[in-house]
Amino acid sequence: DALTVAALEALMRDFVRDAQAGEHEQRGWPHTCYGVSKMGLIALTKVLARDEPGVMFNAVDPGYCKTDQNANQGYVCPERGAHTAALLAKLPGGEKWKSGLYWYEEEEVHW
Repeated sequence: DALTVAALEALMRDFVRDAQAGEHEQRGWPHTCYGVSKMGLIALTKVLARDEPGVMFNAVDPGYCKTDQNANQGYVCPERGAHTAALLAKLPGGEKWKSGLYWYEEEEVHW
């Protein structure tokens, strides 16, 4: 609960520096830039939700969508990938409010 945006940004910069120097594994980082970037986004989601309770922040995994980014090799159509984010955007306020969570296929993923 003590993580701040500034501290998270510093961690992400440390990873980039360590990866560029080829020292990331020796410093305890995994061997995946993509995975570390997603971890950073999920952590940022949780920090922002904690720090800004009047705004809904969530991280959504759209699945392996067929897009230009992966040369259209994904098996999920982009419309399906956007479904969970669209549902969250339509949530009413009050007790149905969901924030600081990680989602995949309309389900909260505990992280």
